[in-house]
Amino acid sequence: MKGITVKLPEATARQLRQRARQSGRSVAALVRELIGAQPHGGESVYAITADLAGSLAGGRRPATNARRRFRRS
Repeated sequence: MKGITVKLPEATARQLRQRARQSGRSVAALVRELIGAQPHGGESVYAITADLAGSLAGGRRPATNARRRFRRS
């Protein structure tokens, strides 16, 4: 198993320690479980955000940058 270091805000770290204490597991075990869990019941990001398609106002042209130094040659 490989190790990783993550810096968290104090409030988040406190919540994580409290949740680990309540469940009777170590913080590391809880983090491994949360990272490995499927988000939203295994739905894809597309399935979660599909209802947002077309909800933003704007022109039909793709975004462009007319400034000379950013033009493609």
